[in-house]
Amino acid sequence: MPSPHADAEAPTVSVVIPTYRGGNGLVELVRGLMNCNARPLEIIVIVDDPDREALNGLLTEFSDPSVKVFLREGRQGKVSALNEALKLVRGDVVLFLDDDVRVDDPRFIDKVAEAMKSCDLLDVKKVIVGKGLLAKLVYIEYTAYNFASKMMAKLAGRAIAINGAAFAVKRRAIDEIGYFKPCLAEDLDFALRSFVKGCRFSFLDSTYVLNYAPSSWTHWLKQRKRWAVGLASWLRENYRVLLRAVREVPHVIIPGIILTLPSLLTMIVALALHGMLSKKATYAALLPLSSLIRELIPVTAAVSISLIMTYTVTTLAFAFLLLSLGVLQYVIAKVTGLKPYAHLIPVYLLFYQTVWLTILSVGLIRVLIFGDERVEDWVV
Repeated sequence: MPSPHADAEAPTVSVVIPTYRGGNGLVELVRGLMNCNARPLEIIVIVDDPDREALNGLLTEFSDPSVKVFLREGRQGKVSALNEALKLVRGDVVLFLDDDVRVDDPRFIDKVAEAMKSCDLLDVKKVIVGKGLLAKLVYIEYTAYNFASKMMAKLAGRAIAINGAAFAVKRRAIDEIGYFKPCLAEDLDFALRSFVKGCRFSFLDSTYVLNYAPSSWTHWLKQRKRWAVGLASWLRENYRVLLRAVREVPHVIIPGIILTLPSLLTMIVALALHGMLSKKATYAALLPLSSLIRELIPVTAAVSISLIMTYTVTTLAFAFLLLSLGVLQYVIAKVTGLKPYAHLIPVYLLFYQTVWLTILSVGLIRVLIFGDERVEDWVV
């Protein structure tokens, strides 16, 4: 197990960026890192199936030897890219960044290094950027993710899950945790193994990365289908460890689930309430069908939204529950120093979250009942 004692000096930081083809924001991300007051020891970019134009832009702008670009033929997958990079890193700390995040704080590397003095695994605050309604709804969602991660760090000191878009780990802790496993939810799997090993976990909210929201609802749906299958597979493989974690820190995990997936609570309450048996039966029938016929997911989501909306306007207790969740979301935003988007919280709770729960439920049924873990256009 990693030593519980904090390091006396700030550790050196190696940055790892896996990317498919190069990504539109890759050059901007590397530029932001190179513009930091304290530069990383090295930036290792692993490029699958490189896009020549994007690659030329990267190589033209950055001639610094600390920026190391490795090209791989075809699409070999994120997990193998991460593991290949881990064989090359020289820093005390490995900072993993997706190619669709951006850094604009000149003290970003300083703050990561300082935070890593007293922990083994570090989650970094994510702030969603983008235009339109979808970006704002994802922003609200990530506000809850940030708060849940901060709560886990403060109250448990260990992590069962982490958002892989931006996080850091001590290189010596990797010797205990192990490399990334070939699975869809490699970040969740890595964090849970750190929980088992007793690695110290912290959340960094004195800085942040900017995280781009999906550019369209179609892209969001594609992303969430993958997330749902990945989460279901992770639950199936690790349910014993997760049950143990719930027994150890229920005061952290249960509120965390409610904060990040409030639709789970509202749907359970809706299904438990009296009346609307035909709608409930339709929803129950459509869920397994949607796991086989993906075109039915919008229909299933529409039925679930109709169920929630009907109870909202007809049942005072249910309306009060939604109001309470809305106030909680607003308070969370204030605590995390992010925008509350209070006028959009009803849309978030009634529409966005209900659709996401439907997709998640369909993914769980696909994996846990039908054993189907196939994901469109993705390589582990």
